[in-house]
Amino acid sequence: MPTNSTPQPADTGGRGWCCCLLPAFLPIAWLLAAAFLPERVLWYPIYWGAVLWNGTDGRGGINHLFG
Repeated sequence: MPTNSTPQPADTGGRGWCCCLLPAFLPIAWLLAAAFLPERVLWYPIYWGAVLWNGTDGRGGINHLFG
């Protein structure tokens, strides 16, 4: 039975780009959707920024971290 002593490369499976595809896809999807629903879609990033900053009830979020 012959043995091969050379090391075989590890199988990466092509999963290295998965973590980068979603953040790259979201702005592209938003721009494409804005072409069809401009007034509605335009406010989504502003709305999500406000929710992140103030929280859903207006008292939470990350703004309390800054004083």
